[in-house]
Amino acid sequence: MLSDDEVLILMRHFDKRQDGQVTYNEFCDALLDEDCTCEMMKVKAGIDARPDPAYNERAAVKSNERAETERVRKAVRDIGDVFYKHVGMMQKIFKEFTHMTHKNFVSVEQVHAALLKIGFAFDTEDVQRCVLFVIPDGDLDKIDYVHFCQSLVACYHDLCAIR
Repeated sequence: MLSDDEVLILMRHFDKRQDGQVTYNEFCDALLDEDCTCEMMKVKAGIDARPDPAYNERAAVKSNERAETERVRKAVRDIGDVFYKHVGMMQKIFKEFTHMTHKNFVSVEQVHAALLKIGFAFDTEDVQRCVLFVIPDGDLDKIDYVHFCQSLVACYHDLCAIR
């Protein structure tokens, strides 16, 4: 079992770009000999065991970004399932929106409430993630709900369930 500090030291050793994540190519470059070079079988550089707080921060940021990306993917998949797999879902949610407002725009809270009224409970944060994924420059207080629903269905197959 390695401590967090030891893991970060190993990551920093393999992470040649020093961006807080180790790519497959960086890992292979660190472990495998280069093909057909004049310096075949050269000795690889040793591990620098000195702590580097700046690298630790970059690694933490990348880890948080990956976690948030996974939360976005899950939210879009789950809410997309509701729209894509349930017959008449668009009509049901449009009906809820028209009961809430006479405008063509709703807020994230109204999307959340409409989904809840027709039997689908999601966290408000997940609804927000979904809206921002489908409409990246959208205003969360003024969502064109027809555009949102159509875009959600259109991008449904862009996010596979397993990755």
